[in-house]
Amino acid sequence: MNITLKEPSKKISPLAIKYWRLVDVIVYSVLFGILGILYFLSSKYNWSDWWDTVFILGAVLLVLSFIIEFFYVPKYKQKTWRYEITENSIQLKYGRLLKKSYKIIPMNKVYYVNTYQHPLLKRYNLSTLKIGTIAYVHEIPALPEQEAQHIRQLISDLSGISLTNSNGEERHIDG
Repeated sequence: MNITLKEPSKKISPLAIKYWRLVDVIVYSVLFGILGILYFLSSKYNWSDWWDTVFILGAVLLVLSFIIEFFYVPKYKQKTWRYEITENSIQLKYGRLLKKSYKIIPMNKVYYVNTYQHPLLKRYNLSTLKIGTIAYVHEIPALPEQEAQHIRQLISDLSGISLTNSNGEERHIDG
């Protein structure tokens, strides 16, 4: 049996770029803070002179890394992330220049589907969808909140996952 799958065409939210940039600002602020504290301790306790060179080199590398991570990586990730949900499978396609991933998850292998949202995602009304199989947890990042809920319901319907409603009553959906 030969089944031809079309390339995934659905994109994640353009707001993902802003979200990832905010995450980068937080991460790099912490890294620069740690580097600053180490430099302060080096000055205060008269560490060897070669530490100054290490700190300067570290700062230069952090600045270059920040520029790449802040300006280029989020745009590239948002442009390359694709997904598609069909009756039989979930397709995920993402990756960078050297490492690209294309995953096909059979619908009958899905054990759970979940959405989550932390304060940074909530700021942009985004959610991440987690799809659990027996071997791995797959994610579709930075989906608009309503779309993530719709996709969660669609996958649970297609895969026959039991859902619990707000009253705590369990219902089973046959796929």
